[in-house]
Amino acid sequence: MQNEPLGSNILSGLTVKSLLAEYPNSFQVMDWEGTFISVTERFAKFLEFSPKEIAGKSILDFTQEDDKENTKYTFDSLGENPNILNFENRLVTKSKEEVWIIWLLIPLRESKIILAFDRDVTIQKDISFEFLLQQQKYKSIFDNLPMGIAITDEKGKIVETNKTARNYFNIQDGELLNRTLNIRKYTLIQPNGNKIYPRKSSLMRALRHKEVIRNMEIGLIKEDKITWFDILATPIPLENFGLAVAFLDITQRRHAEEKIAYMAFFDQLTNLPNRNSLIDKLFPIFEEARRHGNLVGILAIDLDNFKIINDSRGHDFGDKIIKLVAYRIRESIRVYDLISRQGGDEFTVVLPDLSNERDAAVISESILDAMTHPFVIDGERIFVNISIGIALYPTDGKDSNTLLKNADSALNLAKSQGKNCYVFFTEELQTVVAERLEIENRMRIAIIENQFTLMYQPKIDLYTKKPVGVEALIRWRHPERGLISPNVFIPISEETGMILAIGEWVIKSAIQTMRIWKDAGINDVSMAVNISTKQFKHEKLISTIAENLKLFKVDPHDLEVELTESSVMENADEAVRTMQEIRKLGAKIAIDDFGTGYSSLGYLKKLPISSLKIDRSFVSEITSDKDSKTIIHAVSNLAHNLGLIVVAEGAETEEQVSLLAESGVDLIQGFFFAKPMTSEDCLHFLRTELGISD
Repeated sequence: MQNEPLGSNILSGLTVKSLLAEYPNSFQVMDWEGTFISVTERFAKFLEFSPKEIAGKSILDFTQEDDKENTKYTFDSLGENPNILNFENRLVTKSKEEVWIIWLLIPLRESKIILAFDRDVTIQKDISFEFLLQQQKYKSIFDNLPMGIAITDEKGKIVETNKTARNYFNIQDGELLNRTLNIRKYTLIQPNGNKIYPRKSSLMRALRHKEVIRNMEIGLIKEDKITWFDILATPIPLENFGLAVAFLDITQRRHAEEKIAYMAFFDQLTNLPNRNSLIDKLFPIFEEARRHGNLVGILAIDLDNFKIINDSRGHDFGDKIIKLVAYRIRESIRVYDLISRQGGDEFTVVLPDLSNERDAAVISESILDAMTHPFVIDGERIFVNISIGIALYPTDGKDSNTLLKNADSALNLAKSQGKNCYVFFTEELQTVVAERLEIENRMRIAIIENQFTLMYQPKIDLYTKKPVGVEALIRWRHPERGLISPNVFIPISEETGMILAIGEWVIKSAIQTMRIWKDAGINDVSMAVNISTKQFKHEKLISTIAENLKLFKVDPHDLEVELTESSVMENADEAVRTMQEIRKLGAKIAIDDFGTGYSSLGYLKKLPISSLKIDRSFVSEITSDKDSKTIIHAVSNLAHNLGLIVVAEGAETEEQVSLLAESGVDLIQGFFFAKPMTSEDCLHFLRTELGISD
């Protein structure tokens, strides 16, 4: 008997034997310490062992590490108090998987054994665990949504809030709420600023009528600050529930919208109304003036030579001037006059309720007078002049666009008349403006249809009386008006930017003509090309000259670039750098219209030039004005001391030519020797004068 297997004596009882026989796969047999005495095939297979591998081992040998303490405690307590009990733990299979078991332990006091009924609840545990995870996940999502959520009962009492809502309304975690959607703790306002009264709350109305609310904006005033919310509310189709209300904080969006709206109607630098804002205000002002028979003045104001200040001192310095000018204009006009900044250095002032034109003139004079005092910026005294164009309603137009355009036209006339003044719009000016617009439109067609042509005027050496150069002069062959002077269309092309395309065409055509003449035997005759101010500043100037010289295989020394004195002196340092680039190509440079600008004679020695062209206004007066002769003589002496050639243009009489020769002029360009000619006629002239046979 001593060699019988463990538990054989215990199992000898008929009751246990009969149970095992009747229910062979129902329960496991353990001793009171939890050691397996007998296990079923089903249980062994479940744990992936054989019955022999389990029998004789403790349940703790198969228990998951974290559950061992609880399992041992269960069996210890069972030994002390052997009553039927339930407990659960995790077992580990042979393949190291965890399984959940619910045990029903029935202790048999006489036999000192335990009948252990097991039930696999792993799937239920997984489901329960997953449910718990989902519950936690949704709770986390609910709490951390970037919008406040409030759930109410059918009477509007708030029964649940998420963390965001609690932050909005200063609700402590775990605080029992005794409030409804009829919020009274904080003041609520509508987008228009009106207060929202609790009884008239849209949320309470939606609760009563089970309505959906979308895109409702309310402001909550808390600690003297307004938080703006976009509200979405929807009924909850469950018994005892009311609304689910979402509060989305749109404060930043509201501020951005307000800023965008402000930017759309106000200038950021001066805080003045901009053009859009001004136009919105003009119609009612015009209507008021019409009813009372008054005038309305529109002043277009522009700073004189502001670009020079910006270029030389920088935009920050320029911005300071703009703000100070805006302040002085505001102080110079009446309280009810309107001032706006159109952009850059342009302002517009609207003068309502004028009795006559003189009223507009008085206010304009007041503004001009305010600018006579220097501005002090960073300890420096700066003088700024302005020009003013005036248009009157209804005399000069009955709508805002027409009046603003006509005021601008008057402003342009003020600029052309010497600046620092005011000019009224007139019918004559209107005719000029209309003609200018027609020319501008026709010019665009002229560029496409190649209506421009070059004429050539020779330069004659006074010593040899032979031609030594020519100047290329652009003309416009209008299909209806014939030849149009460059004095008409060049200023317009400068303003519109068309001068760049025209200037490139002139350079190419002149250099191409040089190639044709050289092939015809014309040598040692230079070609002068006028460069406009805008083209002189353009980055493509140097490459345009270089590419065409290379294309037509022309010696750069035969090309002379003519620049006006004013274009060079506008930004002298930058001009010198560009001129040096031109000289590096091998081309020569002449200063055209010398004497009409503001350059210092001493500054000439810094310029990389080869000749000076005395303006025709001095030449035309040399026989009648002693001062003109003196000036020409002085310029000639100075130029010769600097190694420069002196050219006089516009000589038409023998007396003028004689006096120019006495004054030391080297070359003459004018009708006395030759008028501007076509390429073919000029080639014939040059061949004849230079004695070149066919």
